[in-house]
Amino acid sequence: MPDKSVNDVTEEVPSTEVMERCVEQDLDGLVDLLFNGGSRNVREDAALAIGILMGDDAIEPFIGLFAHEDPEIRMVASWGLNAIGAPAVGGLVAALSNEDAIIRKWAVYTLGFIGGCRAERALAQMVDDEDPDVRWWAAWALDHILEMHGTCCSGC
Repeated sequence: MPDKSVNDVTEEVPSTEVMERCVEQDLDGLVDLLFNGGSRNVREDAALAIGILMGDDAIEPFIGLFAHEDPEIRMVASWGLNAIGAPAVGGLVAALSNEDAIIRKWAVYTLGFIGGCRAERALAQMVDDEDPDVRWWAAWALDHILEMHGTCCSGC
C-alpha cells in the first residue's frame, strides 16, 4: 500500500480556523464557519465541532438546516448530526414525518449512517414514501445499516 502524501494527511487534520474556535469554545465563530467557511472541509469541520460541543442542543438546528437552499449546507448538517451520533436518532426519526420531502430525504440519508437498529422500522416505512428520492435513500440507508452491522435487527 502506498504511503500517504503530506497533502492527504493535511486534509485529515481539522482546519486551523476550526481548531482555534474549538479551543476558545467560540460557538458563534463555528457557526460563521459553518455557513461562510472558505472550503467544504472547513464547513464540515465546523459542523463536526458544533455537534461535539453542543451535543443534543444542536440536533434540532441541524435538522432545520436540511431545508436550507444550499445542498452543501444540508450535507454539513448531516455531518454535524453524525458527530452527535445515537442521541440524534429520535429527532431524525421525527423528521421523517415532515411534509418537506427534502427534509425527509436528508433524515433518511443521515439515519443510514447513525440509525442502526433504532431506525430500521422507521426507514422500512419510508421505502413506501410518496417521493422517489426519499424511497431510494431509505432503501440505501437500510442497506448501509445492514453492511455496517452485518444484520438487520428487525428483519429489514
